Amino acid sequence: MNQIHEMKSLQGCLEKKEKYYIIIWGAGDTARETLKYQSDTVEVLGFLDNNPDIKEFEGFRALEKSIVYNGDYDFIVICSRSHEEIYEQLLEMGVQSERILINPIHKAQIYFIYQSDFFARKWNALAKRRKIEIYISGISYHNDGIQDSVFAAQIGKEAFNLANRGQDIFYDYQIAKLLDREKLLKDTTHYIIGLCYYSFDYDLSRTGNGWEIIRYYPYITDSHNLISDDTFEAFVHDTKEYMEKNEIYYRLFDKTPVHVVSDEQGQKEAKIDFKKNNPLTVWENKVILKQFLSFLIDRAIKPIIVIMPAIEGYVKGCPQAMKQRFYDSLEECTAGLDIQVLDYFGRYYTDSSEYYHVSHFNRQGAEKFTKKLIQDIIW
Repeated sequence: MNQIHEMKSLQGCLEKKEKYYIIIWGAGDTARETLKYQSDTVEVLGFLDNNPDIKEFEGFRALEKSIVYNGDYDFIVICSRSHEEIYEQLLEMGVQSERILINPIHKAQIYFIYQSDFFARKWNALAKRRKIEIYISGISYHNDGIQDSVFAAQIGKEAFNLANRGQDIFYDYQIAKLLDREKLLKDTTHYIIGLCYYSFDYDLSRTGNGWEIIRYYPYITDSHNLISDDTFEAFVHDTKEYMEKNEIYYRLFDKTPVHVVSDEQGQKEAKIDFKKNNPLTVWENKVILKQFLSFLIDRAIKPIIVIMPAIEGYVKGCPQAMKQRFYDSLEECTAGLDIQVLDYFGRYYTDSSEYYHVSHFNRQGAEKFTKKLIQDIIW
């Protein structure tokens, strides 16, 4: 795995400090967004920009470029789409590469994801549980929106949520097979398979966040369609090493801004989420889902397919063609099978205060929705 050049020497800079002094390079939307994530341990000394006419930005003053020659700062943080050119410019000015940070929000966020190790945490929690009757799979919609504890409280059935951020149908099925190998399906009667309208078009290993498949290693030693010159084991090793170097980004930019929950924002995000059309991936995912359903039915486990709700603006932003393609694929996979499909997308609306994101419930919304789901399932 190629390492990004500006990270090569950061290992020597990772001693923790009470205060980090940084200089922002850039005075546009990227810099403005970066400042929203600024840690309490950071003090911004000012900003640099190649446009001499910009004298003030977000309350900070423009600095003379001569400041880069003294040592009274920890890092220069490049917040610009022209980051490659600015990086080279700083090197030519004599700034050491280990003091230059690029794309801070992205690297801070992926370090947080890496550090959270979602699957390992869930698997370790599952080891302390017994006799799980209901498993829940899916992506972040289902992880956030279905509360497994509500099942026991409402109907006396033990449930466990194994949905994860970014999880696809392939890893949903791999997890089910892992549960079977570990003899953890023997008490299971129902399996909620969480899907969304772009599930058939989605393959985690082919996305820009494909590195997230390392969360399943060593539980599932299958890298699916990841393209790498290395073995899966070597890829995991190199990725973890790279992520550890990204820790400094998370120290500097660890805030989580509040999401805007509005119909307008929902339509914007829907345009991004539903902009998928991958026929080869659709074909493969149909094969996988058919195998997954047969796997469960062969073990006398009832599959229940659940599509989660979202706020109205997000729903309206989903193209009708995407929904139709989803249902064409789903009907092909479920033909002749007794499968309950519960689609709440555009059919279940609640107050926006029950969402923390345009398509993700907060705890209050999740509890309310889970009670509704339990009522709708044909047990």
